[in-house]
Amino acid sequence: MTNRSKITIEDVAKRASVSIATVSRAINNSGEISAGTRARILKIIEEMGFSPNRAAQSLKVRQTKQIALVVPDIRNAIIPDIAWSVEQMAKQYGYRVIQINTSGNPRTELEAVRDIKQLHVDGMIIMPLAYPKTLAALINKCAVPISILNFGKRLVGEIKADIVSLSVLEGKLVMEHLQGIGRTRIAYAGTSTKLIEDRYIAYEESVAHYDESLVYLGDELSTQMGERAADYFYHLERRPDAVYAVNDMVAIGIVNRFKKLGIRVPGDIAVVGIDNNPLTVLTEPQITSVSIMGSEAAGLATQMLLRRILESPEREYEKVRLEPRLIVRESSLAVMRT
Repeated sequence: MTNRSKITIEDVAKRASVSIATVSRAINNSGEISAGTRARILKIIEEMGFSPNRAAQSLKVRQTKQIALVVPDIRNAIIPDIAWSVEQMAKQYGYRVIQINTSGNPRTELEAVRDIKQLHVDGMIIMPLAYPKTLAALINKCAVPISILNFGKRLVGEIKADIVSLSVLEGKLVMEHLQGIGRTRIAYAGTSTKLIEDRYIAYEESVAHYDESLVYLGDELSTQMGERAADYFYHLERRPDAVYAVNDMVAIGIVNRFKKLGIRVPGDIAVVGIDNNPLTVLTEPQITSVSIMGSEAAGLATQMLLRRILESPEREYEKVRLEPRLIVRESSLAVMRT
């Protein structure tokens, strides 16, 4: 016997061979939908015993049919893929997406959550860089639902949000790979250890003997910062034999600068980044990276958010973990050291 309490709007849409947005319009008697289609959908709803959440229906007059996507830096080439996935999933529910770029500024990120009412949105998806306790406090008293795309951030305490994250620390995969190909003097190029700190923690916990000189912390996650990091490592009295870059934009800057400085990658120094940025296959050499499953995670986070908005605002918050993948390319191939 079918458990009617577990029937969702997706089940109704599948049975009626229409989109989720069309079912929503039929329920709310809004938008472009023919009388015949609406009647057919309502009949299916009755037959299946689907009961749209009363609280969600009571809010329909206040719904804007918009959600916000807060990203750290639109210059990072993984962001368009993430934004595309969010937009495509939102369209299925009849929603539009407003994108907010924080330019890697944690305070701007916190302001977006704090001032969410001014955005006139029904919910928000955020990729956090900001301070965990402050961010959690703002989310927990937020007026609209929030989904979190969590990459490299150590979220602590109870957070009233649906969260999509990774099952393994991205940095752990990087360090295991570099140590596995025999690199012993591994450097780290990142930003403040308070931002995406799990990536730094993975480095710190993986090195046998911590050497402060092998850690370069810049002020942004960009190719320019990568170039500055490369210059720093180049001028060390004892250079590293590998560099773990906090993201691919930094890794790209490092590889390009090393090439100009006459450093062979991976012959002299191996380089690995994180994100699986599409630009990593356009460099010479191509750059090894950890895929954070950005498109998949973004689509899932959007679906979780919109189901909460449209169906069940009071349901238990979900935490979903995806499996990251190490993609080995030329920048960290094992080579004969001479």
